[in-house]
Amino acid sequence: MNGCATAWRSQEVERLAEERAIRSKDDLRENMLKYWRFRESLFTRFNEGILLDEESWFSVTPEALAYRTAVECKCEVAMDGFCGAGGNIIQFAMTCDHVLGIDIDPVKLEMARRNAQIYGVEHKITLLWGDFCEFARDVEKVKQARLCGEEPEDTGKWGGWDRKKIDVIFMSPPWGGVEYRDPSKLKGVIPTNKKYVNAYPFAALQPVGGKKLLELTFLICDKLVMFVPRNMDLTDVADAVNEVEFGTMVHVEEMWMGQRLKALSLFFEKKGTNNKPEVPQSS
Repeated sequence: MNGCATAWRSQEVERLAEERAIRSKDDLRENMLKYWRFRESLFTRFNEGILLDEESWFSVTPEALAYRTAVECKCEVAMDGFCGAGGNIIQFAMTCDHVLGIDIDPVKLEMARRNAQIYGVEHKITLLWGDFCEFARDVEKVKQARLCGEEPEDTGKWGGWDRKKIDVIFMSPPWGGVEYRDPSKLKGVIPTNKKYVNAYPFAALQPVGGKKLLELTFLICDKLVMFVPRNMDLTDVADAVNEVEFGTMVHVEEMWMGQRLKALSLFFEKKGTNNKPEVPQSS
């Protein structure tokens, strides 16, 4: 799979983005109708042509929460490891100099590109087609080669971004669909915490579990923000922080919209990093 910044674009991908986009209430499954009511909280400019496929309707970060995270992630270069239809990268582009978005689905990348156009920030975004886990391992290969005094050949696979500085990584990795509220229904997931009802295991985050995603991120940079289910088992998170190779700090924020708790944000950072951004005061 080629992760080059432009290799994924084609007329067929553009056609599929249009075909898969859900633009009306009638096209949503019954158990997803609630998302239609909140469409303008997902994108305030929804009615200007925003493209979302079915998965994006329940996985995109609401705009206000995405902006809240983007404010804290303000930096030169931010990356979204699972960018989907672009809700977060659009808001990062409001606060960061440049934003990378990576996804394994070229149709979602096309939706992200089109949505970024609507917000006028496409010029600040680079979209990469590929697997975040593979990208992290390729970054590590470059770093190890340089430690040996070598400069590995740039194949163009990642548009050169595997050898450039990235300041912070954000990710909202797949939660397993709308069943995340009852992890016992998730395929292949066995909740281990008997103390808390419906506690979502950190290991259930896809594609490789929360601890592995944390380790892969630290191959790239020193800071990670994870947007995770509101029922996340925080004892699992604490165990992962204690087990990773690098000394790590984490703080947790509840992400509320009105009177509803929507999700949690986990802010991880390698110990010894001195440029931690100030946490904005809630308005």
